[in-house]
Amino acid sequence: MLDSKVYTKRMKRVVGFLQEEDADLGIITPSAAFQYLTGIHREMSERLLALLITPDSNPQIVAPAFEVSTLSDQTWIKDFLPWVEDDDPYSLVANAMGQTQGGQSIAFEETLPLGIYWSLERAAGGIKKQASLTPLINDMRLFKTEEELSLMRKAGQVINAAVSKAFTEAHVGMTELEVRQIVRTEVTMQGAVPTFSAIQFGENSALPHASASSRELKKYDMVLMDCGCTVDGYNTDMTRVGIVGDPTDEQVNVHSIVLKAQQEAIDRISDGVVCGAADGIARRVIEESGYGEYFTHRLGHGIGLEVHEPPYLVRGNSTELKSGMTHSVEPGIYLEGKFGIRIEDLVCVRDEEPEILTYMSRDLFIIDG
Repeated sequence: MLDSKVYTKRMKRVVGFLQEEDADLGIITPSAAFQYLTGIHREMSERLLALLITPDSNPQIVAPAFEVSTLSDQTWIKDFLPWVEDDDPYSLVANAMGQTQGGQSIAFEETLPLGIYWSLERAAGGIKKQASLTPLINDMRLFKTEEELSLMRKAGQVINAAVSKAFTEAHVGMTELEVRQIVRTEVTMQGAVPTFSAIQFGENSALPHASASSRELKKYDMVLMDCGCTVDGYNTDMTRVGIVGDPTDEQVNVHSIVLKAQQEAIDRISDGVVCGAADGIARRVIEESGYGEYFTHRLGHGIGLEVHEPPYLVRGNSTELKSGMTHSVEPGIYLEGKFGIRIEDLVCVRDEEPEILTYMSRDLFIIDG
């Protein structure tokens, strides 16, 4: 959890929004927005857990009574509205609002499940007006504080160690699943939480989002590792490639093109560059090299409490990158049935040159055959 002053500052902006919208209540259920405002990382379950925000009182968390002691250690919020198993938690919320006959104006975060909305609407006797908290919170989350960046740097160091170990220990005969386990174990040993480990051998590397399988590593296979982890909820995401034995001229050439595309994009990303233009910088390099049709996805995505979040570096996106935003830069070339190469790093936009938040060498890793 970050310093409580960070959360109180964020909450003031949300309260200001409720006042501007003349909303009686803001409600957020487990999600990245919930963690952003409370410090609690929790998956959605069938038991109601929600943050309640009003314009004129302290925020509350409505939670199952048996979880309050655990949750209170994970948040700066002091006020809980506990409910026991035979309570109707939605009636509890409506009573706390002082309204069961309708007429309330409520602001929601857009990940809130429809079933929770309907249950709250019934308990409150109807909702007069709805507003969305999502645009405000998304805009806030775009810009990372130094404390948030520190956690992302730590996550970057962890994934660097894990992927390096996996490349070093990989050998002919191992399966993708076995190599994935090396990454996940090392991440855990480093004190972080593994989130994903896409390990792809040979022709599988040409599938941008393939899952690890029992496919065994063979001589001359391309090896692609796209891996991530979190430190205190903040994510990292890095992709590197290697080869078992000596690479072919084609593999060396494609790797150099992808690396050039990535480096040119990183070198030209700064405060004020438009997301679509950033995508175009890398795409132009690949197109001019004759591989344009094989770069099949956007250049990058924002990252923070979620692996994929705004801003998205994709053609047509007119959002301007600003200092403090964090995102991936990950061009790729995928030759179906043969091999694929993607190189991915995370950057934080600065006024001039960006800060790189992932640390492993981008050279083609040679695995002993």
